[in-house]
Order: sequence, then structure tokens, then C-alpha cells
Amino acid sequence: MILTARLLTLLAVTFFAGACSHFAPLTPTPLPPRPGDRLPPDALQPSPNLLVGRVLAVDLPNSFVIVDLAGEPPAAALTDGTELITRTDDLRETARVRVSRYVRGRTLGTTLISGRPSPRDEVVWRAP
Repeated sequence: MILTARLLTLLAVTFFAGACSHFAPLTPTPLPPRPGDRLPPDALQPSPNLLVGRVLAVDLPNSFVIVDLAGEPPAAALTDGTELITRTDDLRETARVRVSRYVRGRTLGTTLISGRPSPRDEVVWRAP
């Protein structure tokens, strides 16, 4: 009985020691660049424009534009008085709108400042 226990212990130690050789040591993951770090001149830069949603409807006589909000719009873009830009799919600016206090669910009410937006235009917020 004691011999069996010793053999099983030896067998277990052999298996565990052999298994350790199959695992590679952990390598540290590189940290993302900090805001003060310089990027190479040919590096792609992230866009300062953050997606808010798409134009749902336009009421030109009353200067209202209704926006269907995207999945995770920036909270700062939804505050009263924030200026947003509407643009076509080829990134041509069509209008500028100002956020009103009307936010219900996934619908945002805005006031037209300038331009002529059309339904399905993309609405973006220029992040500071």
C-alpha cells in the first residue's frame, strides 16, 4: 500500500513537471502610446470626429432636424447647445446643427444652424 502511494506520487510529480515545459513564459504586452508620445510622421491618426447617429427627418420650415442616435454616442455630444456636423457617406459636410434639450430614448432633437441636411446623413461630433 505504501509502495503504491509512493509510485502514484512519483507519477503525479513526473506528469506535472513534464506539463510545465509545455507552457511558455508570459511576455509583457506592449503599452498603448501615451498622449505625449510622438508617432512616426507617416502613421495614421485617429479621427477627431465621433459618430453620434444619422439624420432621421428634416423639417426645414421650422429648422428642426431629428437624429437617430448610434449605439454608444458620446455623452458630451448630447448636452444642450453642442454643435454637430452632418455629412454624406463620402464625408462631404452638408449642415451644422445645435443639440436641443429634446432627448428621448434613441431620438435626439436638434436645431438647424446652416446648410441642408438630408435623411440618412451621418451626424458627427468634433471631439475637443
